Amino acid sequence: MCFHSATSDARVIEAAIAGETYTILPSGRVTVCELTLQNGFTVRGESACVFIENFDAEMGRRIARENAVRQIWPLLGYALRDKLAAAQ
Repeated sequence: MCFHSATSDARVIEAAIAGETYTILPSGRVTVCELTLQNGFTVRGESACVFIENFDAEMGRRIARENAVRQIWPLLGYALRDKLAAAQ
């Protein structure tokens, strides 16, 4: 059986992040978040709004980061499975 909690998952993911960079594209509607992981690998997430009048930089960063973070858990799962397989 496998037990885990959302809190421990979030801690593991946050611990894997070494840095983050945000870029607002020239259109002024798209925010890109690039997260650099402890091993140097990067993942990206983005957010966009339809109308420039609705652009909110804080919300854009939050959503772009959430989208980037979603990509980390599968990568950590792969790395763990690879490590376990190598130990066999």
